[in-house]
Amino acid sequence: MTNPQDPNPWANQDNAQWQNPAGSYPVAPQPPGQYQVSHVGQASFSMAPLAPVLPQELAPARPATITAAMWIWIAAAVLSVAVIPVLLLSNMDSIAADLRTDSDPEISEAPELLVQVWAVMAGFGMLVAAAPYVAFAIVLRNGHNWARILLTVLGVLGFMSMIAIMLLGLQAPVWQAGVAISIVVIGLTVAAVVLQFLPASNKFVR
Repeated sequence: MTNPQDPNPWANQDNAQWQNPAGSYPVAPQPPGQYQVSHVGQASFSMAPLAPVLPQELAPARPATITAAMWIWIAAAVLSVAVIPVLLLSNMDSIAADLRTDSDPEISEAPELLVQVWAVMAGFGMLVAAAPYVAFAIVLRNGHNWARILLTVLGVLGFMSMIAIMLLGLQAPVWQAGVAISIVVIGLTVAAVVLQFLPASNKFVR
C-alpha cells in the first residue's frame, strides 16, 4: 500500500514491474523455431509453427472448359424438354384430324385437348429425364471425375434418343421446329463431352 502523506506515492514502486505488467510471471526462454503464447494468470505453452503450403498442393483454378461444359449441359437439358411438346403442338391439326376418326367418343370429341395433354405429359417426362444432366453438371463444376463419367454415359443415351426423335419428327407434316431443336441438342451434347475431356479439364478433374 502507498503512504497517503507521500507527495509522490509512485516513486517507490518497482519501475521494472510497471514496465512489465506480467513481471511476476517469468517467461522461460524458448528454443528456436517455436512460439510462446502466455497470458496473465494462465499457464504458458509452446506451439510449433505450421508448415508452409506448397503451390502444387493448392487446388487448381477451374478452367474455362469445365465452366463451359457445365453451362452447355444445362442448356442441352433445358432444350431437350421442349422437343416432343413442340413436335406434338406443331402437328396438332393433323393429329386432331386423325383422332376425330377414332371410334371412342371421348377421343373424337376433343382431339385438340388430348394433344395438349400429351404435350404436357411428354414435357414433364422429358423434364424428369433432364434433371440428372443438370445435377451432374453442377457437380462437374467442382471437378469430380465420377460426375464426368456419368455425364458421358447420359450424353450417349441422350444422343441416341435425340437421333430417334429427329427421325420420327421428319415423318411429321410439320417437322422443322422439332427437328431443329433436336439437332441443337445433339450438337450441344457432343460439345459438352469434348470440352470436359480436353487437357485443361483433365488437369482439374480428380
